Amino acid sequence: MKKFSEHKLIKNLKTYTFSIYSAGATFFSLIIVRLIIENWIANFGPRPFTFYFFEFLHTSLFFLLVFIIFTALLIKISKIPFSQSILLLLFGFTFIIFPPIFDWLISITFFNGANFMSYYLFDSINGLEKSFFTFFGDRPHDGITYGTRIMIACALFSLTLITWFKTKSLFRTISIIFIAYVIFFILSAFPSIITILFTNEHFTITRSSVAGFIASPTKILGNQIINPINAINIKMSFIYMGLVIITALSIIYKTRKSQMLSLLKNIRPIQTLYHIGLLFIGMGIAIMFNHAIILPSIFTITALFILCFAIIIAWYATVIFNDIVDQDIDKISNSHRPLIQKTIDEDSYKNIGIFLTILSITLIAMINPHASTLLIAYHAISYLYNTPPLRLKRFPLIATLLAAIASFFIVSIGFIIITPEHSLTGFPPHIVILLIIAYTISLPIKDIKDIAGDKKNNIYTIPVLCGEKVGRLVIAIGIFSSFILSIFALNNFALFFPALLAGSLCFWVLTGQKKEQFVFTPLFTIGIVFFIVSIYGLILALSLIS
Repeated sequence: MKKFSEHKLIKNLKTYTFSIYSAGATFFSLIIVRLIIENWIANFGPRPFTFYFFEFLHTSLFFLLVFIIFTALLIKISKIPFSQSILLLLFGFTFIIFPPIFDWLISITFFNGANFMSYYLFDSINGLEKSFFTFFGDRPHDGITYGTRIMIACALFSLTLITWFKTKSLFRTISIIFIAYVIFFILSAFPSIITILFTNEHFTITRSSVAGFIASPTKILGNQIINPINAINIKMSFIYMGLVIITALSIIYKTRKSQMLSLLKNIRPIQTLYHIGLLFIGMGIAIMFNHAIILPSIFTITALFILCFAIIIAWYATVIFNDIVDQDIDKISNSHRPLIQKTIDEDSYKNIGIFLTILSITLIAMINPHASTLLIAYHAISYLYNTPPLRLKRFPLIATLLAAIASFFIVSIGFIIITPEHSLTGFPPHIVILLIIAYTISLPIKDIKDIAGDKKNNIYTIPVLCGEKVGRLVIAIGIFSSFILSIFALNNFALFFPALLAGSLCFWVLTGQKKEQFVFTPLFTIGIVFFIVSIYGLILALSLIS
């Protein structure tokens, strides 16, 4: 047994090679097979598409969270390297297709074909305590059924063998058995735990109160959810996605620390905050002009976290493709970029960009499929803007107009996601015009830090065409004009003095000189202007509310 386990199973895993795409395809194929078996046993009864979509989403995220957590356990406790841990789990995850089959066989053999309901443990504190010490309780017909218990027992046995043969440590072996069982139990009782933490009942919850909290109709952002099964699937999907993001980032940080730090240093915080600001501008417009309402709950907070994360990684995906094309420019103007520092190779960088693009669209679709089409459009415009053969960033005005339209798409996503109609109906046309014009004449500010590199590579930005001094003046006039334009576009003359003050400050920050030198460096200039614009945005919002 020792020879087989060490040399034939674990050590031989080193000879296997796989990509993130093949691993992902294998994982999701297993999920699909599992769902097909469940629906086959249920005779493939007629169900709406939304049921299958959210059932797939919920099941995938649940098992993905399990996969990530147990990857960390194998690395930390069983001392198995990252890639080998993933391969072991992919082989082990073939067991997830068997619980519905076991339940069906046990049902027709011993219970005259009675239906088993495999789901979560909905129970009180006392009931959960009893279930923990009796291997998931005395109700195997529903909740954690016979088939699921067999799968968990097999998983615990496999983890025991793997850890013992790999480490020869009794302490590590006992530790992984206990920790794994606790994790299985927590995930099995997760709706009950959420109900304890985020309702007023806390330690007085009952089985019915858990079902009421998790399965009751609700509104999350702009989505009105009525069907109880969809409510469970959607609510738990949001929670699991939030946890998947946090745990996945933690594992990547632990296993790929230098690469992750290199990517984080390249995140460009001002532009990142700018994109998050665009999202909340859209939400604010929906609330002020379309009477949209956001109901606070743990599920709404999680959905907002997922939404912000999706916008951040969508922006970062465009950064990656821009960096790949702009390497000659970055050698002059931005030598700290990952590709220039050679902290990551170009193929890996490109794969990360593709992955983040797909993930960002998926996350938005999870919240609102209609809004995801706007994010696809955002990525399409960004691609045309950044990459050959068109590479439209080379042409002034056209480049900033495209960037303005892409920015407006992010605003539109924020608007659509929280409006009940999930459309741009009710978006004030004068606000559209204001935003497009303001972004078009203001966004050239981002180019003042890249003058040398852009000039050498024939990127004809305003600062390149006019020189830094005149270019700053042109940009300053554009930004000042945007502030003044907001007064007339909103027909709110109470904004006159705030707009005049903010516009004048931005004008001085951009053009102010001391002994033939500009007072502020390009990067510091962008940061100060962004701060002033943010303060003015808050004043504008308060003015509209009042």
